[in-house]
Amino acid sequence: MAGPEQINSFLVDVFGRVNKIEERAMADGLGSSISITEIHIIEKIGDLEPVRMSEVAKSIGVTLATLTVACDKLETKELVRRTRDKHDRRVVNVTLTDKGQAAYAYHKDFHERMIGAVMDTLSPEQAAVLGQSLQKLQDFFLEQEQKG
Repeated sequence: MAGPEQINSFLVDVFGRVNKIEERAMADGLGSSISITEIHIIEKIGDLEPVRMSEVAKSIGVTLATLTVACDKLETKELVRRTRDKHDRRVVNVTLTDKGQAAYAYHKDFHERMIGAVMDTLSPEQAAVLGQSLQKLQDFFLEQEQKG
């Protein structure tokens, strides 16, 4: 049975590897470099679009100014498009371009393959224990975020 130090080491390693492999997979699949932060912004926009910039910023836990800088880069890479709302010109909406949609789909496929590789090897009982354990980990992260 794994001890706390082994579990901590495993989690740190897994988080780092997922991010590194995810960035490499995106670069290989799209032929251009996209940071892990940019990937997750694209993911959130793709999940919610069309969406206000303020909603994206809130959902990923960054300031609107930080998201604006990131979207400047994403626009330069032709991955997102920002437009003013027709009814309220103060509101800026963001959507994915065709290239952004391709990045979103590629990223989604990467995650499906990653999860499939794990789930295909687990019994229903093991999957349930893994799910419960990850829920506890997520609850801890949410609690830490709320402490701010």
